Amino acid sequence: MASIQKRNGSYRARIKRVGQTTLSKTFDSRLEAQRWAKFTQAQLTLSLHEETKSPSGDGISFEEAAQSYIKNHSIHKKIVRCETSRLNILIKRWTGLTVTQVDKKAVLVLRDELLKKGRSGETVNHYFNTISKLFQMLNDEWDLEIANPIKGIKRMPPSQGRTKRVNLELEALLLSGCEQLSLPLLRSIIEFAIQTGMRRGELMGLTWADIDLPNHKAYLHQTKNGEPRQVPLTSQAIGILETFTKDEEKVFPMGMDALRSQFGRLKEHIKGQWNGIGTNPFDDLRFHDLRHEALSRLSDLGLNVIELSHISGHRTLGMLKRYTHPSHEAILRKISNG
Repeated sequence: MASIQKRNGSYRARIKRVGQTTLSKTFDSRLEAQRWAKFTQAQLTLSLHEETKSPSGDGISFEEAAQSYIKNHSIHKKIVRCETSRLNILIKRWTGLTVTQVDKKAVLVLRDELLKKGRSGETVNHYFNTISKLFQMLNDEWDLEIANPIKGIKRMPPSQGRTKRVNLELEALLLSGCEQLSLPLLRSIIEFAIQTGMRRGELMGLTWADIDLPNHKAYLHQTKNGEPRQVPLTSQAIGILETFTKDEEKVFPMGMDALRSQFGRLKEHIKGQWNGIGTNPFDDLRFHDLRHEALSRLSDLGLNVIELSHISGHRTLGMLKRYTHPSHEAILRKISNG
C-alpha cells in the first residue's frame, strides 16, 4: 500500500510490503511522488520490479549529517541552542567517522563517559534523543538503510531533582558579594529571579515592552516549553524595576556569557566567606537554583499547584514537584494552625 508524506518541503512516497522491506523515495513535488508510487506498484503487480539496495551511508560523515540536521531541523526548534551545542560536541567527538561508524558501541561509550563526568540522566537522555532524531532524518529523508544506534538502548531513569534552598542567609551573602565586587546589575538580576521564578533565558530576554507596571505583570513570549505566559510581579519586583532608567530596550542589558562569568566570579568570591557547618553551599550553587527557591517560597506562602504552575510555566505536576520544596517551618505552621 502506497502513502505520501510531506516532510520539510519534500514528498516521500512509501510502499509497504508484507514480509519484505518497505520501498521509499523522496521527490520535490507530490505529483512526482504519486507517479513513482503508481508506476512501482504496477511493476510489483506484474513481478517486474527489480530490487535495489538502499545506500548504506558508508561515504557520509557524521559531521555532514549533523550539520545538515542543524540547518534543516534544529534551527526551527525552541531548543535550537541546546541541541546545536550537543551536536557540535558530538561532531568534535566523532570527527572523521562516517554515520555507519557511529554505532551502538560508540553511543554506549558516550553514555558511560557522560555519567563518569557527573552528567545527569536527563542530560544523557537529551544526547540519546538528539542522536536518534538525526538517524531518523537519515532514514526518512536521505533514504539510507542504516540502523539507528539508539535502538535497544534503555533511557536513563530520571534523577530525584535538586532540593537545594537558597535561604535568606545565602541570599544575603550573594547580594553583599555583588556589592563588594561592584556588580549592581547582577544584584538586581538575582533579586528579580528570586521574586519571579523566571528562567535565566526568560530574564535576559525581558524587554520593557513586556512589562506592565500598573497591573504588576510581565509577559513572557519566548519560553522553554514554547507557550507564552504572564508572571505576576511582587511589590519587591516592581521596586527593582523602578530603580532602572529604561535607557536600554532590555530590562537587564547583559549577555548570557557575561551573566555566567559574573555569577561564577561571585560564587568564588563568597565561598571563602562561608563559615557555617557542613558542606559549603556555594560549591555546587547554580543560577537555576534561584528559580527553585522562588517557587519554593511561593509554595511556603500557601499557593496551590495550579497557581504555582501558572507562574512557573510547568505543564505537569511531576515537574513542578521537583522544583518546589516547601520548608519544614511552612509545613509546621499549616498543620499547627489546622
